[in-house]
Amino acid sequence: MINIIVAIDNHNGIGKDNKLLAYIKEDLQYFKNITKDNIVVMGRKTYESLPQKPLKDRENIILTRENLNFEGAVVYNNIEDVLELARKTTKSDVFICGGQSIYEQFMPYADKLYITHIFHEFLADTFFPDIGDEWEIENVQATKESIKGEYSFVWVVYKRI
Repeated sequence: MINIIVAIDNHNGIGKDNKLLAYIKEDLQYFKNITKDNIVVMGRKTYESLPQKPLKDRENIILTRENLNFEGAVVYNNIEDVLELARKTTKSDVFICGGQSIYEQFMPYADKLYITHIFHEFLADTFFPDIGDEWEIENVQATKESIKGEYSFVWVVYKRI
């Protein structure tokens, strides 16, 4: 199964200058809990932006056209290899973690979207694709902290219709 996980603002913004738009402790914990013991796939710039590399308790895959090596991660050079991995793996799910180009490439293949909707407009330079009519909401979750914190947000899981 291919899942996409991302936090987006009111205009689908996801980042600025290769950084997250907001550091929301509860959302970072949510990301960790959802992706733990699974496979995470991200582009090179996203991987390089991580404060701690590789992401612990997950198989880290970096998708890049460049012939590079990263300690603790596996490098794939094309999307087909990731799709093949997703078809073959039975123990874990694949989570696409960014950035913009990676999300755009995997959107047609995703089974579920794990979207943190942040109710704020940031100055972003990277964006998530529009969520079209082929998606329906499977689950919505919020906490007191997610509504009353510095930035209000909800977690929404979409499934492909």
